[in-house]
Amino acid sequence: MEGNRMGKRKITGKRALVIVLLVAGALILLFALSFIPALFLQTGGMSQLKGQYITVYYEKEEAAARDVFELADAQSARIAKALGFDGPQEIRMYIYDRQSVFQAKKYGWIASLLNLTWYIGDNRGADVLLTSPANGGTPHGYDEIKEAAIHEMVHAYNSIVNQRMPLWMNEGLALYLTNGNPPENLYSTSYSVPSLAQTHTSSPVEFSNMGGYHFAHTYIEYLDKAFGWESVLALARTSDYKAAFGMDEAGIYEGWLGFLKENYR
Repeated sequence: MEGNRMGKRKITGKRALVIVLLVAGALILLFALSFIPALFLQTGGMSQLKGQYITVYYEKEEAAARDVFELADAQSARIAKALGFDGPQEIRMYIYDRQSVFQAKKYGWIASLLNLTWYIGDNRGADVLLTSPANGGTPHGYDEIKEAAIHEMVHAYNSIVNQRMPLWMNEGLALYLTNGNPPENLYSTSYSVPSLAQTHTSSPVEFSNMGGYHFAHTYIEYLDKAFGWESVLALARTSDYKAAFGMDEAGIYEGWLGFLKENYR
């Protein structure tokens, strides 16, 4: 009798394990399927605008796409030269009429659950993904989204320069080459200057919260003025501070703090 009870417990335990495994497998499958939109960057019926340095694919908002294309085409040669390229690279830009489509192309359908209304542009390697400036559902205006295309284009070039470029350097270059100047009183604002350890973050959220979109700009500015642009490019390619500047990263960081105090107080 006791043996029968033990046998039933074993069978029940096996069934429970099978159910748990089936549920886990189904969840993993659903998660994997949510990335289907990210497998193909083009949507059906996309049109194309082709320049010497960039190809833009767009949906129905042609006027907005043409505005972005003309700005990107005009800026491409400058950015390519600044990042050490002698000629055009294969940069593609995909402009989606709806923000939800853009986000799904980057992170799959799961992005729709995150309510990222501020998230309008990104890159996947040498491919730029962008919400159309004609989209009225974001906190960003038409011109702001259009300018974001150039910022993301720098990231696309950066991916060719160094696929493992740290976030601090990657964003710093994009900010320095495309965006306006940081606040003149940055050193005295409510932001705390990021620590050396914080500059190593790989989290875009932490980077944003610590004021990275201002501070990283000044970091590249300091390196350019103190050591010259060729040294900046050497660091971008290799992430080797000693080879690029003849000193370690801690020494560069201290020099940057001095630059901040002198120029952004």
